[in-house]
Amino acid sequence: MSGKNASRSKSDAQKRAERKRRGTGISTFILVAAIIVLVLALWKLVPILMDYHQSESAYQSLSGDIVDLGGDEEADGETEDEPDWASVRIDFDSLKAINKDVVAWIRFDNTDEVNVDYPILHGTSNDEYLHTNLYGDTFSAGSIFLETANSGDLSDRYNIVYGHNMKNGSMFGTLKKYRRDDSFYDDNQYFTVYTPTAAYRYHIFAYEVVQDDDVVYTVGYGADENFQSLIDKIVSRSQKDTGLHPGSNDRIMTLSTCTSATETERFIVCGVCEDEVSY
Repeated sequence: MSGKNASRSKSDAQKRAERKRRGTGISTFILVAAIIVLVLALWKLVPILMDYHQSESAYQSLSGDIVDLGGDEEADGETEDEPDWASVRIDFDSLKAINKDVVAWIRFDNTDEVNVDYPILHGTSNDEYLHTNLYGDTFSAGSIFLETANSGDLSDRYNIVYGHNMKNGSMFGTLKKYRRDDSFYDDNQYFTVYTPTAAYRYHIFAYEVVQDDDVVYTVGYGADENFQSLIDKIVSRSQKDTGLHPGSNDRIMTLSTCTSATETERFIVCGVCEDEVSY
């Protein structure tokens, strides 16, 4: 091989080596960048997951201590698997000792499907319990709370209760199931609100998506044509025709949560009180 050809071969080999080094350097850079992005994502995600877990764990523990499902005893002394809603008892003395703003407890019949089994708080503003739990701790999930403008004893004809649409299904996170599948309503039509003096049985008659400035967020109605007009509007706009159409003499409760679509969009589930038991 001539010196000229050898020099050219050596030059080609050097070029290939340099390209390889550059390629390795780029691959290393991409790998390091990906690792940094992953670490940053985990750095943001882990606290959120811990927040969700700690918040829900606190309420799950509370429910186990506060809620007595009761139920009639069978002949062999064992209790029925599905206790009657009216036999449930809530330890409000213990709840009030934790937080005096507790006014009620809301519970769906099948908490495996609709994971709503929480105290209802009533603060001095609608921001007070937005990200604060029963114990006064700051969590993104906050609390289930009653509209500030409503009476704390839930004596109003129309009450609004708020809860976050949590991704892990806590708070009002499982209400989205009504929106996603109309058949879900068939087996999950009722919820009960317990107060220190009574239990109120609500039958869901409508659910729909609204804006945060919708008329449904107005309270203070009496048994008049204005209240009937509100009820008629809720029924006419309902995603599902439930066949129920309450009147102005009924008591209505609206459960409100956010959606993931826009900051101003809300999803509401509305129930009419069909029965009550006083203690």
